[in-house]
Formats: sequence, C-alpha cells, structure tokens
Amino acid sequence: MRTFESKPLQAAYLKVMRITNALILLAVATGPAILVSAISRFQWYQVFGIYGLVYALLFGLMFWFLKLWYRAYHYQLCAEGLSINKGVFWKQQSVVPRNRVQHIDITTGPIERRYDLSKLVVHTAGTRNASVILPGLLHDEAVALRQELINTNQTEDTV
Repeated sequence: MRTFESKPLQAAYLKVMRITNALILLAVATGPAILVSAISRFQWYQVFGIYGLVYALLFGLMFWFLKLWYRAYHYQLCAEGLSINKGVFWKQQSVVPRNRVQHIDITTGPIERRYDLSKLVVHTAGTRNASVILPGLLHDEAVALRQELINTNQTEDTV
C-alpha cells in the first residue's frame, strides 16, 4: 500500500472557485440592482454606481475568504482511509474508512475542465455523510487516488 503525504488542493482550484463564486455573486446581485433602478427616483447610473461599490467590497471579501478556505483544505491517503481536513472558522476532519467505500466517481465541471481539474466523489456505506467530495484534484491525480482506494479494498476483500 502506497501512502500519500498530506497535500493541499491544486493551486488552479483557487482560480476556479473565484471564477465560479464571482459569476454567482454577479448573477445574484444584478437582479436587486435592476429592481432598485426601476422603482427608485435615482438615475440608473447612480444606482449602478452604488451597487458597483458594494460589488467591489463583496468581491474583495470573497477573494480573501476563498484564499483562507483554500489554505485550510488538505487531504491524505492513510492506513485508515482517505483523510480530509478543511474549514476556516469551524475546522472539520473527516476520515473515509477504506472498508466503507462502495464506489468512487470522478466528476468535472466546465470551468474545472479548463484547468484539467476534477472532483473525487467517494460513496460509502451508511446514510450519514454517505458521500464525501474531494475537489481540486488534477484529473490524473484523481484517477490515481481512485485506483489506490479501489486496489486496497480489493486486496483486503481477498485476504
């Protein structure tokens, strides 16, 4: 059995998260700006100027928080299974025991695909936290990690 050292997510995943969250923030925040512009006595450029400042502040906070989130996210393949440490304010450590792994999926979204990144989705036996997602892996690394978890389970089953 090969052991991985504790590793952070790929640096490109921070870019992916920033792009994704910026698009979501822009989409969610544009609606209220249009509504306020339509019903207020201010000119549209005044409303969008104020909202522009609010957007800039929210984008800055989001970029800062995502950097903290990214730095706090580590994973490791250990003897017990897959260990994931994450959390900025509330720290969380999860261990997926090898003998509980049912199957493993690799998924990727359009922005992740641009950076050759994937998510490893480990489905486990049980109902609580029945699947654990490990994002921000290079696709080849996700495939290798999946194979390592599968091979270990197969050797334990045959012994």
